[in-house]
Amino acid sequence: MTLLEEFAALLAALGLGTYKADGSTGGTIFLTVLPASPDRAMAVARYGGPESAATDDYDEPSIQVRVRGPATDARIAEQDAQAVYDKLHAIGSRVLAGGTWLQDAIGVQSGPIYVGRDQNGRHEYTVNLRCEISRPSVNRSHQ
Repeated sequence: MTLLEEFAALLAALGLGTYKADGSTGGTIFLTVLPASPDRAMAVARYGGPESAATDDYDEPSIQVRVRGPATDARIAEQDAQAVYDKLHAIGSRVLAGGTWLQDAIGVQSGPIYVGRDQNGRHEYTVNLRCEISRPSVNRSHQ
């Protein structure tokens, strides 16, 4: 299970939407890219982070949740994005669905950021998080 799949499952477990791991229709939480529909949806993506240690299994990936709402009311997207921020900021000390230990997730801004409208006029916000995780691998183990 990828880290993004684990975060999508976490968002669903926190009641923020529906994640369909098999890609079937009916979901509202997606990986990396927002599809054309539904209007009200979110996508989880990775972006950067500091250099990883070579000797232990801790990483600090940055995760972004892009939240989209209908074109008719920007407040809906903002409310959904604020709910993501409120549920994820300062969450931690838990095992994610694929076995990754999430030590913490910290919002790198003080709330959701409005990023404008998509090509269909729908409002979008982002929530950016700095995460601290433990994922043992072949060359690194927990010290």
